[in-house]
Amino acid sequence: MMGDYEGYHGRTTYASIGGCYYACRLAVAEHLIRERKQSAALVLREIHPGYILPVGVWNVRESVRAALSESPARFDNFHSALDFAMTHLSIPRKAWLQSSQMLREAFFQRRISNYFRAE
Repeated sequence: MMGDYEGYHGRTTYASIGGCYYACRLAVAEHLIRERKQSAALVLREIHPGYILPVGVWNVRESVRAALSESPARFDNFHSALDFAMTHLSIPRKAWLQSSQMLREAFFQRRISNYFRAE
């Protein structure tokens, strides 16, 4: 498994995944520009041994564009969204968490609101 990400300030090195990373980034950036919004995007993609055609970059870009053109599924929280995603993936959650820095941060990062007491 491979994973790569960039934070708020961008990258200073070429992504280890290469062109697929930038194809995904392009599709997400196009969508966010049209929506005039800022956001984070987490893309989980599985490639299995039977995948032999070298269309990865094109496939990723067009798949992300197609996904972003549909009405989004809505969830109450990140964990519910991840549970839903896991029903469509064959690689276990633990493996995704081990390979994705962004997923680990989203899954385990505490928010300042976690420390407020409800009164």
